[in-house]
Amino acid sequence: VLEGAEITGIPKALFTRLDKNRDGKISAREDETLFKPTRQHFTIQTVSYAANENPRQTLDLLLPNDATNELRPCLIFVHGGAWRSGNKSHGHSHLRPYVDSQKYVGVSIGYRLSNEAIWPAQLYDCKAAIRFLYANAKKYKIDTKRMLVFGTSAGGHLASMIAVTGNHENLAGTVGRHLNEPSKVTGAISYYGPTDFLRMDDFPSQIPHNSSDSPESQLIGSAIQSTPEKTRQANPITFLDSNDPPLICIHGSKDKLVPFNQSEILYEALKKSSISTALIRIKDGGHGGFKNPEINKIERQFVEAILNESGKIPTSQEIPNFAPR
Repeated sequence: VLEGAEITGIPKALFTRLDKNRDGKISAREDETLFKPTRQHFTIQTVSYAANENPRQTLDLLLPNDATNELRPCLIFVHGGAWRSGNKSHGHSHLRPYVDSQKYVGVSIGYRLSNEAIWPAQLYDCKAAIRFLYANAKKYKIDTKRMLVFGTSAGGHLASMIAVTGNHENLAGTVGRHLNEPSKVTGAISYYGPTDFLRMDDFPSQIPHNSSDSPESQLIGSAIQSTPEKTRQANPITFLDSNDPPLICIHGSKDKLVPFNQSEILYEALKKSSISTALIRIKDGGHGGFKNPEINKIERQFVEAILNESGKIPTSQEIPNFAPR
């Protein structure tokens, strides 16, 4: 039991949630009720997709405990962090609900950050990871005809790039051993990812994206406006064609880091290229941290429609950041 000075400093709101019986103390049972981790129904394997010792060029496989010989659809997560921070472990919480159901294999990709290698190294890494999954699909029981990639912020950008460059062999790179395998996916979700670097400063933002030390400039290796042709090679809108898979964008209307207009630009370009798409505008939402559980339902609807052919993909809509009371 925690009491007296032991509970000094606990925020009042948190203490109220913990102290279920209102006795002014916190028992072990009360603490575990709120914080005890739930049991996971999968195992995690970390493997190198690049056949080297670089820890950034690895992926985490989240494999359901339920043994089966049937192939499962695969959800691939790409982490954010402005291409200069973040870790593949960030994808576990996004993948867990799917893998816990025993119906999906989850994969979270690590990639070289911009302080180690500039563009297009990050795309080459992601494509090498997907080629690895194709080459080892039988081993990990993955149905390569049902692979969906999604990510947040910089990861949303990379998810979009993976989706729209599946038909561009010149952007495959030479990372890893499985160079003859494809890197195509069946669908993609971009959560508030950049899509046209050269237009990011056209709209209000807390980051001067045209600056030489912006995340985008660090990724490209030079101030983005000083090398526009090179910069365009990192824009998803550059590579769209009618053979690209369905791709939807989910973005907060008050995002101060990646302006909402970035998803609007990609959405309009996708429509123009006759690619199945939707724009989900989170009213008053910022750069992630969304509060409305309906957003998860929209994501799940898209996943089910693409990977299990269950229903239609979501339509463009605006939903509030907070669930109605």
